[in-house]
Amino acid sequence: MRQSIYISAAPIYSVVMSRFPIFWQLLLAFALFVVLPLVALGLIGGGWMRDAGLQAVEERLRSKAALLDELVRGQNLEQLQGRLRSLREEFGPRIALIGADGRVVAESDRDDPSSLADREIASARAGLVGVTTRHSATTQTNTMYLARRVSNAQSLVEFVRVALPIADIEKHVRHLQWLTWGTAATTAAFALFLAWWLARRVVRPVQMIREGAAAVAAGDYGHKVYSERQDELGALAGAFNQMSERLASQFSQLDHDRQQLRAVLGSMVEGVIAVDAAQTVLFANDRAGELLEFGVSQAVGRRLWEVVRYRPVHDLVERLLSAPELGGQNLDWLGPGQRSFTVHAAPLPGRPVRGAVLVLHDVTEMRRLERVRQEFVANVSHELKTPLSVIVACAETLQSGAVDDVENRGRFLERIATQAQRLFMLIVDMIDLAKVEAGTEQFKRDEVAVDAAVLACIERHQERARAKNQRLEAVPPARIPPDGVTAWSDPDALSQILDNLVDNAIKYTPAEGLIQLHWWAEDSKAIVEVRDTGIGIPEHELPRVFERFYRVDKARSREMGGTGLGLSIVKHLAQAMGGGVRVASQVGQGTSFTVVLPQTDVG
Repeated sequence: MRQSIYISAAPIYSVVMSRFPIFWQLLLAFALFVVLPLVALGLIGGGWMRDAGLQAVEERLRSKAALLDELVRGQNLEQLQGRLRSLREEFGPRIALIGADGRVVAESDRDDPSSLADREIASARAGLVGVTTRHSATTQTNTMYLARRVSNAQSLVEFVRVALPIADIEKHVRHLQWLTWGTAATTAAFALFLAWWLARRVVRPVQMIREGAAAVAAGDYGHKVYSERQDELGALAGAFNQMSERLASQFSQLDHDRQQLRAVLGSMVEGVIAVDAAQTVLFANDRAGELLEFGVSQAVGRRLWEVVRYRPVHDLVERLLSAPELGGQNLDWLGPGQRSFTVHAAPLPGRPVRGAVLVLHDVTEMRRLERVRQEFVANVSHELKTPLSVIVACAETLQSGAVDDVENRGRFLERIATQAQRLFMLIVDMIDLAKVEAGTEQFKRDEVAVDAAVLACIERHQERARAKNQRLEAVPPARIPPDGVTAWSDPDALSQILDNLVDNAIKYTPAEGLIQLHWWAEDSKAIVEVRDTGIGIPEHELPRVFERFYRVDKARSREMGGTGLGLSIVKHLAQAMGGGVRVASQVGQGTSFTVVLPQTDVG
């Protein structure tokens, strides 16, 4: 039964003690296992010493009573009364002789004994000896009484009773008890101090390690605890420091890798988005935000459908999470500024699927270039086909007998020569444009006098303008710098730019029209402007006039013999010289092309 109680009480003790800090658990455990035994020792030792003292008094009384039993035999009352005083001084205990009726017939401390009915007499009647301890009315002290039935006693004396005060015994016992309690208290105090010191010595390193663990948990990787102990707690502190250093190293490496990965992903031209299984955005680089038009800083931690409002992307992610496999899809962004994407999706490793990674390739420019290439091929084919068709048709006509027709063969030969010249110009322009675009054209840049280049260009085109009854003139700047207006350019490239612009103006300016060339210097730039009063260009066509083979009025342009490459060559040559070109026009009022070139070396 006791064992079952102990077993059931142990978990209760463990649960109760676990609510306290380790310091108090150790201290209370020491107190329970040291102080309680000392208290028990004091209680048991005090009672044992009192019992031992009373036992010694009782043994003494027994021996005195047995001796008196021998002395009182055969003596009368007067003799006994006389001898009791001397026996009292000789024996020490009080002596009383008691008759069969319980009356004291003789006593050592009184001359007039009285009848007594004491418990020790009642006990002696029942047996041989009766012992009791009580307060004595005669001596006013606690006294032990022992009564013994007299063997072969006279008819007058039935019992012999001896008594000794136990005040000295009780005083001695109290002294011993105080000494015992004092020793126990001193021992308990020392034990508690030792328990406190040991508990503190044990708990302090544990507290330091706990504080260190809290610091590491808060992000202070590499935090160390210092302990001079050489025992298990010292080894624990050393192991903690090694763990902290290892964590600091690993987290530093992880942070470095994460920063490096972020830098790599952030610098990618592709957009990258990572989501978990619940489609919560884990990562998104800036390029993804630009492509899908969302704020990257607010995207992390939010659901994908809250960030990207484009259903095909959501469908692709849901499909990947439900059936994990590498996949790709071409998507067209229908928002402001239409774009095209190729989206590659891959699941994050793990079972079940932990998420997905989307990589977005912006193929808008690629598709535009593909369309431009297709248009270029189609335009080149068309531009080459037209003069070649005319040449082939005229040649076949001549072969069919028109060569002998003196009146008409000249017209066919003229058309062949015209179309061959047009074909030659087209091929030359294409070669020039290809060189400029590829950067293989070698330019010799120098300070070129813009006014001389303008006047030379007017001289080259003046006859054509007069033939169309047009005025072609130069308009110098209002203020001419002392050294004139110069441009840092290749002389041939500048001449080609001016020739193409003036040729274009002559073609699209009607008779009686005006073509002017202005030039000036502004903010270290040389500016040349070609203005005409021609048919003009619609506003919606202006962004495309510098494209290859682009014509506002295709039929009229071909009639005028244009290749459709002149303005494209102007744009690329101006950019190759470190400048640019812009256009402004109004339908029916004319067009203005402005070329801006640097005045000094920009390389």
